[in-house]
Amino acid sequence: MKARRYLLLIASLTAVGTARSQDPQFSQFYAASQYLNPALTGNTFQDRIALNYRLQWPGVQPGYETYAFAYDHNFASAHSGLGGMVMRDKAGTYGLTFTTVAMSYSYEARINRRQAIRFGFRAGYTMRNVAPDGYLFADQIIRDNAATSVEANLVPGISYLDLATGGLYYSEQFWAGASFNHINKPNQSLMLDGEATLPIRTTVHVGYRFPLDGQKLIRSGTKMTLASHYKAQGKWDQLDLGGYIEHSRISGGLWYRGLPIFKAYKKGYSNSEAVILMVGFETEKQLRLTYSYDITISKLTMKSAGAHEISMIYEWPRRAKARKHKVVPCPKF
Repeated sequence: MKARRYLLLIASLTAVGTARSQDPQFSQFYAASQYLNPALTGNTFQDRIALNYRLQWPGVQPGYETYAFAYDHNFASAHSGLGGMVMRDKAGTYGLTFTTVAMSYSYEARINRRQAIRFGFRAGYTMRNVAPDGYLFADQIIRDNAATSVEANLVPGISYLDLATGGLYYSEQFWAGASFNHINKPNQSLMLDGEATLPIRTTVHVGYRFPLDGQKLIRSGTKMTLASHYKAQGKWDQLDLGGYIEHSRISGGLWYRGLPIFKAYKKGYSNSEAVILMVGFETEKQLRLTYSYDITISKLTMKSAGAHEISMIYEWPRRAKARKHKVVPCPKF
């Protein structure tokens, strides 16, 4: 068991050292708007609070957990949005975690009454840690399973500045945006004097919403949204593609994750990861509750137990004067 822990530690640090690990992801990507694109900060009528929780692969105990909390406000008269976000991610059993605290700002420029563009910037401070308790190092084995290690090259924690930017175009029914994260390429190495540059994560997100009941979109009680989300970081990339229907206060959708046609990392690997099922409900007080489940279809199979995700979003009731202010018609997970 101790040897296994030692190997797991080496594997974890190797992954960090080669910068092949990816950032946390949300299947309900628009429910974490500031994380998706800082240009979406304040794309609401007034104020918004968002809570996100994701448990990935619980079958591989204890799984991978991600928590996020965000708040943003729309300054309509200044055509600006301001918000803050806290995210914590824990990978596996041995305490490899990171916590990010960030502030975001966005500015909206009108093209005309029905079209606009937004630009955003996010500045964050990230703390990355690993808990060495329970690991067995090589020098301990050599010294007859000594209680402590004399290894001096493992750093239990580091911190760094993390910057992101993004842009968005939108009309009443269509939107397209892109964001660029880790643009300062911080060093995330947990080895003393090590070098593990965090690669830039690029995302591209496109959506289109239309009525299904023959009414105008603004008056429609049944709408459908089609959306895609492409992510690339280092040698890794991925595509989420799907849609969902909103009827009254209920929503449900289906998504696919993978790139089977465009890319296969090796022979016999289809590059399909998951099918995602989603269901949501909005209360009369504008509180949206959404649950989604990732059905694993990769070679990892359902032994991983997929992924569970929950989001709760509350938007302050819109003020009368804010009704004239058009906001980006993003999916309301």
